[in-house]
Amino acid sequence: MQNPPARFRIAIDARRIVRRMSGIGHYVFQIARWMVQLAPDFEVNLLVDRKAPEDKVPAGCRAVVFGSYLGDGTVWAKLYSPFWLNFYVPSYVAQANIDLFHGANFVLPLRLPCKTVATVHDISFIHIPHAYGRIYRRYMVMQTKRSLRAADAVIAVSEKTRDDLIKVFRAEPKRVTVIPNGIGEEFRNDYDQDYLSKVRAQLMLPERYILHVGVVEVKKNIGVLLQAAAPLIKRGLVDGVVLAGRDGLGADKIRGLANKLGLGNRAHFLGFVPQELLPGVYNLANAVVFPSLYEGFGLPVLEAMACGTPVITSNISSLPEVAGDAALLVSPNNSEELKQALERVLTDERLRASLREKGLTRVQEFTWEKTAAKHIEVYRRVLAGDNV
Repeated sequence: MQNPPARFRIAIDARRIVRRMSGIGHYVFQIARWMVQLAPDFEVNLLVDRKAPEDKVPAGCRAVVFGSYLGDGTVWAKLYSPFWLNFYVPSYVAQANIDLFHGANFVLPLRLPCKTVATVHDISFIHIPHAYGRIYRRYMVMQTKRSLRAADAVIAVSEKTRDDLIKVFRAEPKRVTVIPNGIGEEFRNDYDQDYLSKVRAQLMLPERYILHVGVVEVKKNIGVLLQAAAPLIKRGLVDGVVLAGRDGLGADKIRGLANKLGLGNRAHFLGFVPQELLPGVYNLANAVVFPSLYEGFGLPVLEAMACGTPVITSNISSLPEVAGDAALLVSPNNSEELKQALERVLTDERLRASLREKGLTRVQEFTWEKTAAKHIEVYRRVLAGDNV
């Protein structure tokens, strides 16, 4: 009788799936979801610091809870995070005979009795230092250096991020594999009118609007977006600008600028938007603008394209790599250039149709199934002891 294939025990730092899910949370959820389907010999354990709702744990995965969650943003929570990582995780990994641990958000425990993989999403703390606190910057520099040195393999989400790791942190090129993110199947352009009307009513969206999706913070460069949008709103080309995302560093100043520009209630700060409503917000927008100063990837660009909405984004960092020829690229520091691009998108239907068609073609290259399959390849090489 033939022996069953060996099973590999995989553990992933999945703390982001039990918070309000943003980019990294969705990344962890999706690679775990597809991994159990594509690699039945993998036992996927999602390590969390509080009980995970059932809908946050993909079928076939197991959530492992240890420690005592202390809340987001508090001093104790920030101190507790490295304690959780360096005390609870190694203990569990040893006890459960884990074969591979994946630090899905930069950091790895100091010592682990198994193979390790680390994902680096960006190094914005280097490129935009004023967007972060001094202690956080030092912590991230230290952790990134350590993870690059300790990991058996490193995953970067874009060629730009890989280049940054090699140039800034002197990472060994052959050990850094680029695996682009995917986009969820919920981002599409065929929703019925009932759903779209429900989203518009629930979020009180204006009839015609420019959309930004992401944390309301300094590095997203929202001030330049507001400066570019204000004259177009006053001319009546569009009714307002909608900002979908929680407040981050500098949010008060951004709100103050909106008032100073005379936007008043024409600037709609939605806060965190649940995933079930977000596709509708994209679909209803006249244009999506993502003028970020630095991104390791830039998921909102692809999410907007998948919803058939024209995109304008920055011509720096990873954003041209992600957008390809399916978006208008502008200098993020030039509000006049952005205003002119916006005016073109809002008034030129042929351009809108071209961007829509190119965007819908572009997004077919980015699926979470492909992303997970490439992660599995990296895992298998590491587990086999091959150089990555």
